[in-house]
Amino acid sequence: MWPKKEHCSEVISIRKRDYYRGVEDPISGTFKLAEEVSSNADKILFYSNFALVFAWFSFFVITLLMIVFLRQRDLFFGAIFSSIFVTGIITIWLLTTLRKFLSRVSFRYDTIMAMREGSPLIKVPSGKNMTGRFLSYLKRNNRSFKGLLKRRPEVLSKDAYLPGKSGRRHHFHAFVRISPSILYRTIRRGHHGYLLFIREYKKTPALDDLKGLEKDLSDLHDKYGQSPDRVVLLFKGRKGYCGVDDDIYDRIVGENITIGNRRINLQLVAELSDGAYEFIPFIPELPKMLP
Repeated sequence: MWPKKEHCSEVISIRKRDYYRGVEDPISGTFKLAEEVSSNADKILFYSNFALVFAWFSFFVITLLMIVFLRQRDLFFGAIFSSIFVTGIITIWLLTTLRKFLSRVSFRYDTIMAMREGSPLIKVPSGKNMTGRFLSYLKRNNRSFKGLLKRRPEVLSKDAYLPGKSGRRHHFHAFVRISPSILYRTIRRGHHGYLLFIREYKKTPALDDLKGLEKDLSDLHDKYGQSPDRVVLLFKGRKGYCGVDDDIYDRIVGENITIGNRRINLQLVAELSDGAYEFIPFIPELPKMLP
């Protein structure tokens, strides 16, 4: 049934406010629409950061004025600036929430694009050993990691030991360590540093190997107060390899493995006999983020 004449203007005004949603191909069109939203999200994220800095500065000034007027027993202006003080707290909280949401949106879209543009089959690069080949893979697919090692080659240690709080020395075939900032160590704000561990295994890792690795990481966290960002278990998937055991797969993929109240990216990486990698789970390499 068609709308009555007197309601036509209302229907037309509603349609004018609608966004165009037609796409030729559903999959590529969806990615294109998401790309437009993501580009706007990055811009608004920059604006929200600027607004948050301005809000903190204004909040600091208002707090000083409120204290001055209350000390002078000027209740009228004291009450005004007290109400602005409360409004400032709410504003800062809202801006912080918005900033976190936009950062999450941008991060998830970058992840989707990395998986879309990446190759479904990742070949193992050439190299002397598994660790060297995997580092080459990271440098080839992660520009941030490649730039970091070029600027600061000293952060990479190969075939080295790290002492834990217990006094035991833990061996890794490679690790990259950037210490957290002083601000982060004191009030848990600022740059938290970076920590990547790579350990090779002669055969397919079992659940006991994973539990031993978790103990080593906890011992290191107790000494340095730093949780790893990514931990890689390297092994060769030899002839007849048909995957890892269900218990270690469920532990890595299905459970939240935390070190120091922070979930870590734990990954099994197998070099298959056909010259390709198998990742459990797959972690896409993002252009603006270390691996």
